[in-house]
Amino acid sequence: MMKYLIVLFPWLLFAQQKMTPQYIDSDYNKLEILYTEGKIHEGLKKNIFLLEESKKNQYSKGIIMGYLRLSYYYSNSRNYKKELECLKLAELEYEKGNYKHDLKFESEIKRELGFSYLNIGLYQKAIDKFKENVKLSENIDDYSSKIKVKSIAYFDIGRTYKRKNQPDSCKWYIKKGINLLKDEKKLDRIVKMHFVYNNLILAEYDISEKKLDSSERYVKSFDASSKEILGNNNFQLYKVKGMINEYKKEYDSAIFNFQQAISLTKKTGNVERLQGLYSDISRIYQQSGDNSSSQKYLQKYISIKDSLANAKQPAIENTVQELVVQKEKEIKSKNKFLIYIMIWIGVFTSIIFILIIIKRERKKNKILNVKVQETQMLNQKLNIAFDQVIQLAKNNDPEFLTRFQEVYPNFFPKLLQIEPQLQNSELKFCALLFLNFSSKDIAAYTFVQPQSIQIRKNRLRKRLNISSGEDLYIWMKNINTN
Repeated sequence: MMKYLIVLFPWLLFAQQKMTPQYIDSDYNKLEILYTEGKIHEGLKKNIFLLEESKKNQYSKGIIMGYLRLSYYYSNSRNYKKELECLKLAELEYEKGNYKHDLKFESEIKRELGFSYLNIGLYQKAIDKFKENVKLSENIDDYSSKIKVKSIAYFDIGRTYKRKNQPDSCKWYIKKGINLLKDEKKLDRIVKMHFVYNNLILAEYDISEKKLDSSERYVKSFDASSKEILGNNNFQLYKVKGMINEYKKEYDSAIFNFQQAISLTKKTGNVERLQGLYSDISRIYQQSGDNSSSQKYLQKYISIKDSLANAKQPAIENTVQELVVQKEKEIKSKNKFLIYIMIWIGVFTSIIFILIIIKRERKKNKILNVKVQETQMLNQKLNIAFDQVIQLAKNNDPEFLTRFQEVYPNFFPKLLQIEPQLQNSELKFCALLFLNFSSKDIAAYTFVQPQSIQIRKNRLRKRLNISSGEDLYIWMKNINTN
């Protein structure tokens, strides 16, 4: 027995050392590198272990870090509900801890909240959160941490504009982040990863703008070091290489590079990036004449797109509900404050009470003016949203259906009540009719013959039991309002 104790004693001593906050902090730093490299599953196991150990030791900082890293994992795998739950738990632990002025935690929570909004399509809310980190970075004393938080915030804003399909804004913010780092001689590995990754995003835009020499310089600059710096996120380099091959019509090389990108992306678990790569490789197979492979990858793209759309809806509802509750709390807090002031003044003097009444009336008028302004701003946003939907339709953009559902959430459910078997293509056709596109326009934007559009209209009348004497466009408008 004593022999076993002697053998196990060093191990037990080492295990005990593992439980210290210093060890947990050190391992969380390693964990951040694993996630950044795209080694998601390996990082997840380590994350859960460290979170449980932090709970056992009642180590609040470790608990916050654990939930933040888990929210990143769920964000990456597009489990939006779990992502929001972990963020909420991190916030609750932060509120009850002694970290009110820990700017690192504040920046990480804001960043993950920004990603949460980004994932479900609330782009402006995401940009607002990332901009809060730009402002917060100015209060960080440590120079390297300040530069890290600010540059990554600029990159996050840029990538959000990329998702919004606003290339000028995207490039402007990414260049701001790059310029912040390019003269720095000592960058930690995470910041280096962001630096390389975002340079490669600029290379994508160069290819789309036919600046092939510039994009090839990016690839040459980072080809040797990208595997070490990016890990599984090296898919971005292969993607850019594939885009260059596609531009040169070197389809075999393009397919090879996109296959490499797909293989690495699968390891990261990022299904949204995988969706984009499936669309890209489907297009290249079609250009090369391999229609069978093109259709195979197109089906994979559609499958992921449908699953992401289904995953977004509950998260959108939860987020909107939380925003409403938060707004209600703010309003209640303000109202309570006003009531206390009125009671206090009313007790001491009737004259001041009268003055407060006058003041309150003025304030009501001010609130009414604010409400009018908010209504005007809302109308402007709706007009902008409508313009965005119209532009996506004209571009035959895959994001059209998703954005249309966000702007007109009741339209598709009402159609599906009448005919539950409607396919996505039919729903899209109904959406184009609802937006008042003519047969000629629909044919032009969807690349089909005008005669085919009339045939689809006739079929749609039968599916939805619409009489031949009824105006199809008016029927679509009425079903949304009814």
